[in-house]
Amino acid sequence: MRPAELAAYDGLGLAGLIERRETTPRELGAVMIAAIGTLNPKLDAVVDIYEDAFEGLSDKPGPGPYRGLPTLTKDFPIEAGRPAQFGSVFARDFRSPQDYDYWKRLRAGGLVNLGRTASSEFGIAAATESSLYGSTRNPWDPARGVAGSSGGSAAAVAAGIVPFAQGGDGGGSIRNPASFCGLVGLKPSRGRISGAPDSNAPLLGLAISFMLTRSVRDCATLLDLASGAVPGDAYEIAPPAGSYAKAIEAPPKPLRIALCTRSWSGHALDPEVVRVTKEAGQRLEALGHHVEEAGPRFDYAAFLEAQKVIWAATTTPSLDELAAALGKPIDESELQATTIAVYRHGRTLPAASLVTALGVYDQVTRAIGEFLAEYDVLVTPTAPITPEPVGTYDPDRPDRTIDSVFEDLAPKETFTALFNGTGSPAISLPLGWTKTGLPVGVQFVAGFGREETLLRLARLLEQEYRWDRRLPGLHVSKI
Repeated sequence: MRPAELAAYDGLGLAGLIERRETTPRELGAVMIAAIGTLNPKLDAVVDIYEDAFEGLSDKPGPGPYRGLPTLTKDFPIEAGRPAQFGSVFARDFRSPQDYDYWKRLRAGGLVNLGRTASSEFGIAAATESSLYGSTRNPWDPARGVAGSSGGSAAAVAAGIVPFAQGGDGGGSIRNPASFCGLVGLKPSRGRISGAPDSNAPLLGLAISFMLTRSVRDCATLLDLASGAVPGDAYEIAPPAGSYAKAIEAPPKPLRIALCTRSWSGHALDPEVVRVTKEAGQRLEALGHHVEEAGPRFDYAAFLEAQKVIWAATTTPSLDELAAALGKPIDESELQATTIAVYRHGRTLPAASLVTALGVYDQVTRAIGEFLAEYDVLVTPTAPITPEPVGTYDPDRPDRTIDSVFEDLAPKETFTALFNGTGSPAISLPLGWTKTGLPVGVQFVAGFGREETLLRLARLLEQEYRWDRRLPGLHVSKI
């Protein structure tokens, strides 16, 4: 197989080739590495290839639905013994001390971790521009960014190097890179993917790991594999009635859909983003769903202040623990200005402020839950903006403060971070392009635990929009 042939298949398609002995995991690994060698100098998406993982790839079909398929994972702790540098010079010597439970499940489903992708430093900035790796470039326009923090994974998938890659979402870090790179990006409900063994509620329940994909059927199959609680989890969500992969075979019943293009943060919306979102509403109405303009009412200013507290209150002890594990003190010369601002703010917070912030989140969660009890799905833009030029929101700009850090997040997270707070499932789908050919994602949100509704609807829209026919300029099919 040549690298250009990778683009013809999603993950399940490649697994089918392996099962029919038309290719092997080892051959696919070699093809992916060749694609990385050609495209990565222009993208800066992949930061490490594990030679031992490649050497261990089989010439025979492996287990599970993915049959030994190689993939890529974000530069956070995932697999025991692998480097996990969090996109930071400070953490360059850190290695993951253990396997994460969801990765064990994915590995049992036939995936092999071939290497690491770039992230923003400690996942804070919504721009994958780190002091350790440099700036990850967008395959649709290399002068543009990929959002963050799972930007390296998004760029690698969009370029066709792998059919999907792992990411994490604490405020939009799967959905925004998916939007900027023309991909499917699901943030599952809180508790659907376990944070074990490190945490039973990562980032106090805001963060969750999953995958960025090109196809909805890969998204559904991967969710089947990765989901499920383990003993000790703080959140144990009810499992679905059946498999997600099976559920998407049938379209959803007529849905009551709320369409919202009102900016909750006040950040201006790009007119092309508004256009694509409203066109999605029109398409849904033509498909037989009831669509009306409506949006939840909540105190965004209070939510934002609570978000600052929760992020800082978790970042500061996490960095202190990392420093202890590395056997060295915090060295601000090895941290970006954005990280320093959040870390320093965390040092100023009284314990009571965290309790107050969590109380605000409880109130907002109640308001959003009541709204989503009236509607089956809420539709919004994923991000207010289209991909910005690299460097626009440089995380290492001087004189960063906690307020300016979150001002930088608003152009990406106005519509996404809310659902990390509530724990609701949300998915970004590539439903449009700007006049200059940049992808525009539309976000779909459902009530807690209702991923099946989102995936059924996503599959229907995939068949309608056929986004697989649009390819970026930097792509395996063109090398």
